[in-house]
Amino acid sequence: MRVEALDTDVLIALLQALENPGHPEHASAKAYLEELSRGVRKVALPLPVVSEFLTGLEPQKWPEVLTYLEKHFRLLELNKAAAIEAARFFKARLDQEPLKGQERQCVRTDTFILGIAKVHGCTKVYTKDKRMAALTGQGLEVEEGLPKAIQDPLL
Repeated sequence: MRVEALDTDVLIALLQALENPGHPEHASAKAYLEELSRGVRKVALPLPVVSEFLTGLEPQKWPEVLTYLEKHFRLLELNKAAAIEAARFFKARLDQEPLKGQERQCVRTDTFILGIAKVHGCTKVYTKDKRMAALTGQGLEVEEGLPKAIQDPLL
């Protein structure tokens, strides 16, 4: 079974859609997460995604959120192999044009997410970040937008 990974912005958008029944993506987000619960698909979160996500929350909510994330997603760690893959993604990007300041740091975090996803067997990463989408390649597909359920939600 193929494993997909989510970037932070997609995780946030997915959970916001799930929490708001009036959101245009609500039914799709609910169907997607139900597929995760039933084991129809496997979706992972590289730990830099978890760190970025937690940063936007009050620390007292972290244990509850981590329990939820661990229940629904595989959490993927940075290891030596992932660090090497991240370096390959980052080097390939730097070879295109030099980066400075905050953009360099953002791209560095993106490459950690991609390196971790690739080493842990993910074949696709969903993002809403155009910079990350531009880093596609090296055996890993990067798709802009929210993931969709395999089966359309029943209305």
